[in-house]
Amino acid sequence: MWTKASATRAARWLRAGHWLLGLLGLLWACAACDPVGNITVDAPATGVANDAFYVDTLTVRVATVWHDSVLTSASDNLLVGRYQAPRLGTITARSYFQVGLGAAYIPASDEVYDSLVLVLKPDAYRYGDTTQLQNLEVHRLRDALVPTKNYYAFSQLGYDAAALNQGRSTRPFAARPSVRTLRLRLADALGRELLSAGLAGSLNTDAELNNRLAGLVLAPGSTDDAALLRTQLSTEGGALNLYTHSPIDPGTVITKAFTLASGGKHFYQVTSDRTGTLLAPLSASLQALDVARTAQEAYIDGALGWQVKLEIPYLNDLRSFGSRLTIVQANLTLEVVPGSATRYLAPPNSLVAYLSTRGNQQGSTIGGSTAALAIPYQSGVSNVTGLETASYTFVATDYCQAVVDHTLDNNGILLASGAGASPERVVLGGPKRSENRLKLGLYFLTH
Repeated sequence: MWTKASATRAARWLRAGHWLLGLLGLLWACAACDPVGNITVDAPATGVANDAFYVDTLTVRVATVWHDSVLTSASDNLLVGRYQAPRLGTITARSYFQVGLGAAYIPASDEVYDSLVLVLKPDAYRYGDTTQLQNLEVHRLRDALVPTKNYYAFSQLGYDAAALNQGRSTRPFAARPSVRTLRLRLADALGRELLSAGLAGSLNTDAELNNRLAGLVLAPGSTDDAALLRTQLSTEGGALNLYTHSPIDPGTVITKAFTLASGGKHFYQVTSDRTGTLLAPLSASLQALDVARTAQEAYIDGALGWQVKLEIPYLNDLRSFGSRLTIVQANLTLEVVPGSATRYLAPPNSLVAYLSTRGNQQGSTIGGSTAALAIPYQSGVSNVTGLETASYTFVATDYCQAVVDHTLDNNGILLASGAGASPERVVLGGPKRSENRLKLGLYFLTH
């Protein structure tokens, strides 16, 4: 707990002069040069009835919070793959989607079946080690997707255990970013079923198609340790292609494209098997796991819904300096734990701050009236280690001022990935690490 006396012993007292801006420049310069805990700048007192103080000993509580309601059915993306991370466990992504009929499928009565191929058009996005081989299995969805229902990263539906892949599509591959088309040959039984339904006049509407084929599921191999890859449903060329020919012209291929873009509902699921990791106790939505239980590490992952909660429990103790306070600047700097990010597992380019409720629910964004304010990823020299270190710095001035003014409950702040429901993740240092620790520097005036 922080008190006025302890701040005095730590030499955080800074007397303000008439020229506040010049003084603050001096304070910042000293903060940058002196180690944390050794800032001892004294400015001569003036007749102005203002005192200025700098404090960097306020307690900050840090925890990882799990928000499982990550909506994935509203985006254009499908995500599939599996990778293992020592800190996070085994991350698995699967996608569930319908294909679209477009125009009614009315094949000629003498058409002959050739093959059924699922064509995917992944973009360059990958998350994980693309040098490793991986599998991409296609399964037949059994449970129907409900058009009016929202689906989340935790949602799941039943599908056939046996994969539909056959031929070359059963072989593992390296999902390098240059791979922009995947052609997966599927079971002939399904292709013949679709042709037979068309010949019977039973594929005239999307509803008829969905009643026969509820959808498809993309899944990784059960032992893969490689990368997640992403494809957009709207990308031209993505389709379930049924190839046939006429017996009187066998050299001419007839293609019926059940396109992904015209399909109905879809979503992707992302799960984490945390067995044996420090995050294993994180088992319920809105649960907070203090960094004291996770080796002073806090975790953010957009797809998994992991956020970092920051609390400054003794913020109102600043009123021991006076009843009228002005928070001039409050900066929270969170450093990335070395070795937790790699070229294959990059951190998010930015974080977003939200107000938290007492029960860890996510409230409104902080720092922007209509849109969330991005907290950028930065690289620089650590004040603690003197080494090149990545970090995020959140300006918490408005939050702290509102708390000391008693216009906002001091329920804390939630930091989430700025990449939304994408799987970028970052490991941040807690306040009691010997290196790469969280730091709060707070400047304020009393009147």
